Amino acid sequence: TLHTLNLDGNNIGAEGAAQIAKSLYTNTTLHTLYLYDNNIGTEGAIYIAKSLYINTTLHTLYLESNNIDTD
Repeated sequence: TLHTLNLDGNNIGAEGAAQIAKSLYTNTTLHTLYLYDNNIGTEGAIYIAKSLYINTTLHTLYLESNNIDTD
């Protein structure tokens, strides 16, 4: 069973973040997700955030260096 997934530095962008978010809707085992330096931007961060309304098993999420607007 996968508990930690590290995808740091893969430049997945907003589209990749959308696909990860889609999988988070149904995932029940992942506890930690590293997405550092993937250029997901604000759009990708929103996709991930929306999936967290449903996903209750992810406890730790790393999103540093992703060009996410803080305004």
